[in-house]
Amino acid sequence: MTRGDKLLVALLALAIVASVPVSAGALAVRSGRGAKVTAPAGVTTLDLAKDGRYTIAGRAGTVVLQVADGSVRCVEASCPDGVCVRMGAARPGKPVVCAPNAVTVAVSRGGAGGLDAVSR
Repeated sequence: MTRGDKLLVALLALAIVASVPVSAGALAVRSGRGAKVTAPAGVTTLDLAKDGRYTIAGRAGTVVLQVADGSVRCVEASCPDGVCVRMGAARPGKPVVCAPNAVTVAVSRGGAGGLDAVSR
């Protein structure tokens, strides 16, 4: 092995070692599911393991969310149509939206960072 070959092997080994923490952080396992609530006042995360009722201030009034049995749903809203109340429980890929109040509830997936699949 020449001196250049040894240097190339050392650089490749250093690059591999340096990339391991980045890969491990990207695939970190989350402990459970949560619901991200986006409202005019900001973003809040609700733990779906803890039952309760939450009043969220919207643009045109309030939205009342209920967490029960690991799901979250809108039970009351001050919007005129009440579409968000009739939407049912939020699920991954199916958020609950109250457009007049600008409130959105999105459930995150549990598991390995929300990845759908792994390719090689």
